[in-house]
Amino acid sequence: MMVLIGLPAGGVRADPAADLVRIHLEAIGGRTRVETLRTLRATGRVFVGSRELTFEMIAARPNRVRVTTRGDGRTVVQGYDGATAPWRWEPGAKARAMPAAEAQDFVADAAFDDPLVDPAARGIAVDFAGETLENGHRRLRVLVTQGDAPPSFLTLDGETYFILRKEVTRRLASGREAKFTTVYGDYRPVGGVALPHRIEAWADGVLLHRTELGRVEANAGLAAGAFAAPAGGRER
Repeated sequence: MMVLIGLPAGGVRADPAADLVRIHLEAIGGRTRVETLRTLRATGRVFVGSRELTFEMIAARPNRVRVTTRGDGRTVVQGYDGATAPWRWEPGAKARAMPAAEAQDFVADAAFDDPLVDPAARGIAVDFAGETLENGHRRLRVLVTQGDAPPSFLTLDGETYFILRKEVTRRLASGREAKFTTVYGDYRPVGGVALPHRIEAWADGVLLHRTELGRVEANAGLAAGAFAAPAGGRER
């Protein structure tokens, strides 16, 4: 059972962002459990309009990931080993590097921990951006910046301190700016750490896709080279 810890409802705080970072870490499971969670293996479904795809994902700290998606008679594998360029592969073809914009997003999403877990050590700046009420529920917002990536806003639930939304504005190839929102929900414990099992991706208010995790295994044993691009046209 998760212990809910609250920030004071009023009064001046010397560093509310630091308070949020500390409380969020405790709320999702605490430092020991977070650091003990080293790898994940998950299966689930992705809904894109009327289409339903299945996927398998493996991930390892700090930022290695491999996702195999199946549907519409195709298998697509994407991966990142934390060092070389992210890649994309389909059986019968050669693995190829992702386009720059896709690669940037894939690398950002490959982070094993959310942005509020040890942000300073990871070169992430977190600034408190105020409190709001949504349908009577308290929400807390923070501004997150890291390197050359576009700044993003995170919205946290004022009771659980779980991350509910991530909002970022990106400039498209056409030159137009678009607002991308990721919505997180259905938090469940995995290895003692609360992780979202439902994730929605929106662009300018239009739902792009919804991901639902099924089985998630903590600290699964992963084969050596599991995140490397397939060689010789065969899936590893």
